[in-house]
Amino acid sequence: MGRGSLISSVVGGAVCLPPKLTPSQKKLLHWLNDSKKLTPSLRAELSEGIHSFCWTGIGEASLAEIQALNIHYASLLSLYRALEQLCSKANLSIEGNQDLLVVMDGRATIPDLPAEIQAAIVKGDGSSAAIAAASVIAKHHRDLSIQRLAQQYPGYGWEVNMGYPTPLHLQGIETLGVTPLHRKNFKKVHQQLALPLKA
Repeated sequence: MGRGSLISSVVGGAVCLPPKLTPSQKKLLHWLNDSKKLTPSLRAELSEGIHSFCWTGIGEASLAEIQALNIHYASLLSLYRALEQLCSKANLSIEGNQDLLVVMDGRATIPDLPAEIQAAIVKGDGSSAAIAAASVIAKHHRDLSIQRLAQQYPGYGWEVNMGYPTPLHLQGIETLGVTPLHRKNFKKVHQQLALPLKA
């Protein structure tokens, strides 16, 4: 989550659903959808439930890693770290585990994993409960982090736009300058680098 944001880290989520679900768990997962289409309160409720009965993992790629690798590869790195965390909790091995199947949203797969244990699904959060659940926990995790950062850097509207390039955020960059949390390799930020850096 956060690929299109202008600030901070990118976050990946990984979820392994249990083979059997209780009626209440099924009812909760019925609400799964593209995480961006859910209200923050529903995402929070879903995230809490998912963490309570699924194996989960959260991974991040830092601002420095985004700028060194680019957002595409940094996003895949965050997914790999999320998968590592999930497998550690579940006492599973990633390396050489032919029973593992990793499904993810989009077209790209993780470079450090064998191709035969991966499947990339375009708009996968609309067809796979596991992908949708991973998206929900990743977005909820990142949103909470960005809301805390918004208190340190008021005036950019991060508490509502999560660092995405809304008119309020772009106006903030124009009037207040670029912060140390802005991704310098994004065109909209790069264009403003002549402005003073906000400490």
